[in-house]
Amino acid sequence: MRKHLPLLTLYVVAALAGFLFSRMGTPLPWMIGPLVITGALSASGLVTVAVPTRTRPIGQVTIATFVGAHFTPDALHSLLQTAPMLLTVSLFILVAAILVAQIQRRVYGTSTVTALLSVTPTSPVEAGVLAEHMGVNPGPVVLAQTARIALVVTVVPFLLQLGAAPDAAPLAPVLHHDSLPGLAVTLGGALLGPVLFRLLRFSNPFFLGPLFMAALFSSVGLPSYEIPAPLLAVAQIVLGTWLGSSFRRELLEQRGALIGSVLLSSSLLLGACVLGAWGISALFGAPFPTVMLGIAPGGVTEMALTAGVLGQDVALVTAMHLTRIFVIMPNLGWIARVTHRLDGARRERPEPGE
Repeated sequence: MRKHLPLLTLYVVAALAGFLFSRMGTPLPWMIGPLVITGALSASGLVTVAVPTRTRPIGQVTIATFVGAHFTPDALHSLLQTAPMLLTVSLFILVAAILVAQIQRRVYGTSTVTALLSVTPTSPVEAGVLAEHMGVNPGPVVLAQTARIALVVTVVPFLLQLGAAPDAAPLAPVLHHDSLPGLAVTLGGALLGPVLFRLLRFSNPFFLGPLFMAALFSSVGLPSYEIPAPLLAVAQIVLGTWLGSSFRRELLEQRGALIGSVLLSSSLLLGACVLGAWGISALFGAPFPTVMLGIAPGGVTEMALTAGVLGQDVALVTAMHLTRIFVIMPNLGWIARVTHRLDGARRERPEPGE
């Protein structure tokens, strides 16, 4: 028990930070709060305790199940009716991220793999895991992903709120069935998903597996169980603490270039998404605010919530984000590996005149 005391103390401090951020009204307080305090303590060298990687699946499974439950029959109907637009949105974001990553690499000399994983919209946890697998420092990747989400969550809703119609009414919330059958279905999907996706050799099985099963069960109208807010907060604390522990002291030595690259890539990607939303909304005749919320490189939960507040189509916004997740996340691993090999070949190629 004594050897685990530093880690338990860190979790307590992280939970207090989450509570403070929630009282301040910040977005994603139970993840951002622990991430900020753990990152500050790790980067300053005050805390050197290693956060076990085996804690990640706890948070991943919980949050993936929560997000997947938003894929209601209405969201499935939107997916089937607007599949061409959903795929266009996903492919646009992927191409835009690759182009922005190339700009970041040329301006700041970042490795191609680090730039790609930093820019491509995905979960900071999944990007950090892939960075570890690729043998690159996950700290800058996690920082870039987190900064992008924070930028989108704060800027996009504010801008759309300014342009919202004054009589826009929030849409009805997603209905859940808190019952024993709902608990059995939800728990079964959360446990079966990772096992199934590991057998199929999918990347990120602890996120994609539960996400797929929860989305499948919810889309056909099976009873579901609303994950209690305290459990969801614990899952975010676990992930936020692990993310923050990636910020090692050596990051301080490159803070100027690192912060500059993060701001550049996040701003360029968000700007590209604004242009893309304008073009796609005109091409498919969809409302610009709805497409903007669907194409914004932020979290599905936050964007779906914003859509409800602004009276936009929550089902369509959710469908766009989940389509992007299932298009990008299973493929980001092999794209990163190909990029890694090309980067190695580029370094080994002799310069002209040598």
